Amino acid sequence: MIDPEKVKADSIATLRSWGIPVIDHLPHLEAETDLSPQSAISVARRCMIMSHVIGIGFGGDSTQLRDAATRWGLMEYASVHETDILSRTTHTEQERINATWTVECLQSFAWCLGLTGLEPLRHCDDDLASKFPAPFADPSEFIASARLRPFDEIYRQADLHYRLHWAARNARLQGSQFPVTEGFVRERRKALDWVIGVEADWDEVPSDT
Repeated sequence: MIDPEKVKADSIATLRSWGIPVIDHLPHLEAETDLSPQSAISVARRCMIMSHVIGIGFGGDSTQLRDAATRWGLMEYASVHETDILSRTTHTEQERINATWTVECLQSFAWCLGLTGLEPLRHCDDDLASKFPAPFADPSEFIASARLRPFDEIYRQADLHYRLHWAARNARLQGSQFPVTEGFVRERRKALDWVIGVEADWDEVPSDT
């Protein structure tokens, strides 16, 4: 059984070794018994849904992307927000920017699936897209063969990113320099929290610190 306090202490020690200020009184994550972790298939399916949304951010045709997601049976697993984005043919500039930001969620998911590494202070891999089937390709084999890293490894990363998120937010509020932006850490953390089961609804995963 995972000891949340021990995980918290380890995360604090790691961040301090990187020269990142943290606070001791930030709570530990939920206990393992209070979480409802996602399955490997659910994580892989979420990756494929998000790849279609990300495609819109990079100028893809939303009608074609939605048709592909529907063809592969992905739309029934899309969140309310994702369904809305994929259902419209026009999007604001901010919506497209937000869609591109979710590549950092995808980096966390790829790590959870054992497809790549995860460096908390470095942006997503240049070849991240190559880890997944293309948006218009059949993702069924990728989804069916998905395997997750051990839960305790993912839990530890979620805790580390929770504390890193606080540090990034604190730096923004104080106007001080920080290695990465708060938005970057928030996206990474959101994916990890979803995988360990903090919140099942993708649109409602909390980002408080």
